[in-house]
Amino acid sequence: MKSVIPIVALLFIGSFAYGQSDGRANTRNYSKEAERLWMAGAYAEAAEAYKLASEKINPKNKKAKDKKAHFAYMSATCYRLLRDFPAAEQQYEKAILLGYDEIEPMAHFYLAEMEMAQCKHKEAKENYEEYEKLNPGDAITKIRIESCEKYEEFAGNPTRHLVSNVTKLNTNTFDYAPVVGPRGTEMYFSSSRQGSTGENTDPITGESYMDIWISNIDRKGNWGQPTVVEGINTGDNEGTLAFDSRGKTMFFTRCPVEDKMRLGCDIYTSEKKGKGWGEPVKLSLKDHDSTHVGHPCISPDGKTLIFSSNMAGGYGGVDLWVSTYNRREDSWSLPVNLGPEINTPGNDVFPTWGPNNELYYATDGLVGMGGLDLYVAERVGEENKWENPTNLMAPLNSCRDDYHIFFTESGKIQRGFFSSNRNGSKGEHSQDIWDFYLPPVLIDVLVMVHDQETGEPIPNMDVTLVGSDGSNYTLKTDASGMINLGEKPDGNRYVEPGATWDLTAEGVEGIYLDAQDNFTTVDITSATRIIRDLKVLNIEKPIRLPEVRYPLGSAKLLVDETINSKDSLNYLYNLMIEHPNLVVELGSHTDSRGSASSNQKLSQARAQSCIDYLVTEKGLPADRFVPKGYGENVPTTYHEIDPASGDTTSSTVLKESYINKFKSSDKDKFEMLHQLNRRTECKILSMDYVAKEPEGDGTPEGGDGN
Repeated sequence: MKSVIPIVALLFIGSFAYGQSDGRANTRNYSKEAERLWMAGAYAEAAEAYKLASEKINPKNKKAKDKKAHFAYMSATCYRLLRDFPAAEQQYEKAILLGYDEIEPMAHFYLAEMEMAQCKHKEAKENYEEYEKLNPGDAITKIRIESCEKYEEFAGNPTRHLVSNVTKLNTNTFDYAPVVGPRGTEMYFSSSRQGSTGENTDPITGESYMDIWISNIDRKGNWGQPTVVEGINTGDNEGTLAFDSRGKTMFFTRCPVEDKMRLGCDIYTSEKKGKGWGEPVKLSLKDHDSTHVGHPCISPDGKTLIFSSNMAGGYGGVDLWVSTYNRREDSWSLPVNLGPEINTPGNDVFPTWGPNNELYYATDGLVGMGGLDLYVAERVGEENKWENPTNLMAPLNSCRDDYHIFFTESGKIQRGFFSSNRNGSKGEHSQDIWDFYLPPVLIDVLVMVHDQETGEPIPNMDVTLVGSDGSNYTLKTDASGMINLGEKPDGNRYVEPGATWDLTAEGVEGIYLDAQDNFTTVDITSATRIIRDLKVLNIEKPIRLPEVRYPLGSAKLLVDETINSKDSLNYLYNLMIEHPNLVVELGSHTDSRGSASSNQKLSQARAQSCIDYLVTEKGLPADRFVPKGYGENVPTTYHEIDPASGDTTSSTVLKESYINKFKSSDKDKFEMLHQLNRRTECKILSMDYVAKEPEGDGTPEGGDGN
């Protein structure tokens, strides 16, 4: 059967990968009409004729039953070749129910193929396993079983690609293998639509023979009415083409028919002549006249040709081969098989050259989602060798046939076209052109800068963003203390996926300290908004530390089940580490209860206790601190907050006279206000500290070297 496959069958050559001889050898005793149509390759008519012949037979004995089963099997085979999966499934099931799998075990394999093509992977696996029992060790069967087992994993982890049917170009016939011309304003593709060259109908499909068509795209992105490409098409099948990078040479496939005999397909070239194309020239690539070569894929420099063929020396049904051009001799080299790194026991077809010298192709010989799946392989150096084919996953792949991908835009944004007969195609059994788009991952970063003590936004402050990808930006906060890092004026993004980022709010000298933060976009795969709030310290105002407590009348830092005052002081430790030039005053305050002199003494001891911890236990130099006891002399300010709005309704200095108002009426508030006065604060004295040189053992003065 391979010797009579036209260009459309190069797409579906896998349908013939297993023995077909049974169909032709056993038809002489059956319906003559079905036999004649089958021998002529008129599968559309033969499918119905065999189906009718099967239905009319009464299985009164084993011979009649076997004949009924065989006709059903042959009907199913015709439907399978036409890619009418539901009809083929029905007839294969009928044949198996009639016991035909005992005569032809392939009935289970083909039934599984039809089920898999309809995403019925559970049922398909059962039939593949039945076939494996009858024909153990078959490599393709093992691959199919694994594909069924992994289908949910493949389908459940789709890429971000968006795909859609190019409805303005597709018909209910075959429309496939699109290639955008070098100018980017025209698409060439293969089609069996009405209006093709020649008056005859392809008996295999019942449609017109394949032609190469062209559609122009206008400035608004609308596709024009497709027309046949003049000078290329004949009454034979033409299709699957490629251009060199200049667009001056077209490589395409032609499958001639002479005197109702199909010859092997060939690759032709045609040179651009003005607005048209010159006389096609056949390339000498084949090892035999009946061999098929097709699906040309040409390198940008026009010197390397990759194509599909069933010539001898392959690894399965159809393999990918490569030939190089010798300019001096004006000839193509003897084709070389791309080897087992690419080719499989199945069918490897429809190669296209990727934007970065990758090889994209379709195969049914690797674990995939079903039918032909799209794969990409990496090139090895400058050799004509590729390896590590990787499945492009859903939604570019489906349980149907997905093939011939073509990029019109690459990089972070990918656009292009591919072919598929998946659900959603325009015709019931058609092959359609689909487009795909990989949208960028849009990351917005909102940076806010606030005063750490008051919470007020800080306008007009410089914020620097540095990325591990080399990005470096400095922008100013707006009147609301914000910067929105989204799209740049040139249309690119400030923040891209796959990097780590450092933020610095650059404090105004003498007023604010710098504030720093960081984030990562390494694992971000979808649109994301990142918010970062940088809190800067106003060095002109006291810095209230997290709560530090002491036992009653004691300067010892309180550490119990209710509070760890040392942990609270670690905030100041971190601040001093981040800003090694700071010199600070640590000031402690008491409430107004007790004598002024005792409160003064206690507060001084408490300030010193805090410094002792930071110096002795944390290792900071002692000369970076000044202890100051304020006793009860500097009461804090209490702000009344409206719980509904969060706004400050009033502010009161917590003098003793004010606090005593609540002594009888509200004891909890009375104690709370006294507690607010009992505080430890930090005041920045200078920003010019320079550490002393290490002495002796290298331990800095006032520290333990840690």
